[in-house]
Amino acid sequence: MQPSTAIPTNGQVPPADSGADRTFLQRLVALFVAFFERVMPNPFVLAVLLTFVTAILAAIVAPRNSPATIVTSWYNGIFTILAFAFQMILVLVTGHALASARPVERLLQRLMATVRTPSGAMILTFLIAAAASWLNWGFGLVVGALVAKEAARRVRVDFAWLVAAAYTGFMIWASGPSSSIALAQASHGNSLNVVEKLTG
Repeated sequence: MQPSTAIPTNGQVPPADSGADRTFLQRLVALFVAFFERVMPNPFVLAVLLTFVTAILAAIVAPRNSPATIVTSWYNGIFTILAFAFQMILVLVTGHALASARPVERLLQRLMATVRTPSGAMILTFLIAAAASWLNWGFGLVVGALVAKEAARRVRVDFAWLVAAAYTGFMIWASGPSSSIALAQASHGNSLNVVEKLTG
């Protein structure tokens, strides 16, 4: 099936119609999006700001702690989760590599070729994203975006609904084999590893 002429085929998905064609809700959403895009810092800046806020609160709540004690606690805290952080990085990197593979892209295109209606596009986007997220949350993140873009090329539908459908499917990732809790529970020496505590 050829892509719809209403949607560009160069990989760029257009925003919702502007001006008088927009509803009040669409204009309100666009206002919030524009505000947060200009004001909201990127995640790294947020992490740095939260680090300083936490240090200040630690000094207020426990005034007897010296700055050296607070910095040492922060340093030790980072390296206690190093193994877990590396597991999460591997989940994301391997999931992204798998989702970007050409055979997977062709499979997604074939699945989305069956879409004929906006509701069908959203349902299929949700189902594919949910299945991918259950398998691997890093895989699901990328697949959800790819499927949403592919659906937008084939069916005339508000792209925001497709994004919502894709990331609604992402909700089940914690029930799959890449669940953070499951990985923590399976790690040697982790306090959540009840099986290891009981069996030694």
